[in-house]
Amino acid sequence: MLKRTITILALFSIALMVFFGCGKEDNPFDPNAGGYNGTALENLSFVAALNPGDGGTIQDIDPSTSDVEGEIIVYFEDFMDASTVTTSNIIVKDTTNNTSITGATLNYYPEIKKAVFGGTFSNDAAIVITLTTGLRNSAGVALDGNENGLIDGSPYDDYRYRVRTGTAFLDTFDFIHPEINGVMPGIENGVDLLPAIIVGFSGSDIDTTKLVLTNFTLVKTSSQVAVTCSLIVSTTGGIMFIPKDSLDEAEEYTVTVRCANIKDESGNVCLGMVGENMGWIANIPDYTWDFITIAVDPDKDGTPPTVTSANVSGEELVVKFNDDMDTSTFTTTNIRIYNNFTGQNLVGSIINELDGKGFRYTLENAEGGTTYRLWLSKDIKEAVPGGWYLDGNENGVGGEIDDDYETTFTP
Repeated sequence: MLKRTITILALFSIALMVFFGCGKEDNPFDPNAGGYNGTALENLSFVAALNPGDGGTIQDIDPSTSDVEGEIIVYFEDFMDASTVTTSNIIVKDTTNNTSITGATLNYYPEIKKAVFGGTFSNDAAIVITLTTGLRNSAGVALDGNENGLIDGSPYDDYRYRVRTGTAFLDTFDFIHPEINGVMPGIENGVDLLPAIIVGFSGSDIDTTKLVLTNFTLVKTSSQVAVTCSLIVSTTGGIMFIPKDSLDEAEEYTVTVRCANIKDESGNVCLGMVGENMGWIANIPDYTWDFITIAVDPDKDGTPPTVTSANVSGEELVVKFNDDMDTSTFTTTNIRIYNNFTGQNLVGSIINELDGKGFRYTLENAEGGTTYRLWLSKDIKEAVPGGWYLDGNENGVGGEIDDDYETTFTP
């Protein structure tokens, strides 16, 4: 047991370097099933540039005084509704001394989409600027502070950043939300029956009191029966836990991270997987992913089917898979060919291959020189003993929302 614990901790150390080594600079599933306002924005009003930028220093225009006379400049991407470019919507706060900005002015120059806030700032002060959703472009569209293209409202679409005068310390003010930046095992098959499950977060500043197993679950996908796990270690960069007992072989398992319950030390909530979330929104969904355990028994199949080829042969399109297939799923609901330009369906017949590993689609109604698109549903299945759904994106797990397979061909 001691040897296994040492091995797991060593693995976690390696994973820390891979997952947590880089902080955030600024699901093959349905990562956002609800949880945000679906109203799309047009002509998004957002900042094009900041001077100084986040973490920058306000330049002192008059060094002869003990205070700092300077400017904060915001350049917008859109022409703005000038009536909204006010100190009510561009809020500048001295958080070090809690003093007002002496002689504060705010001017908007519409021809160059530029707002200039000027005044006298305390020296060595941390300044927080908030651009609120009250800012509107000339079309009346609100600021999209989280840049997800949706109207989420305040505070989600407010945009905050920090600047300083002199040598003020800014790290107290953290507005960056953590994200999941790595998981192990990933979306794959052939996973060990007693795997170390690791979730890594960006920023390396997670509140470790939130890294408890009530916020992380492992279930057998087919039955949704929970697997009892043991926490091995948690750090500000991530968590590792393992099943208490060996998992079943050639089975699919789902890991869930309750992102809304995970926060960093500044209270910023976890958004989900990097590149797969909608930013800071009102109801952040859980993040889930699946893996399939190794098939130790040679009579069991732990690998979902994939398409190996789709080629024109005479007046037929021949489609091959890498496994014996459940040909009852070769239906016109799951298999379609359509004109890639017009979207019109191409009528033809589906003929099963004798080896059970594919089908032929007749092209008697196809026009030569026209490009067509083959679409295969993720609901196509392989034969028993596997019975897995199609792995169209070839990531090792079938039946996911993006496992439909598509390719084009020209007869």
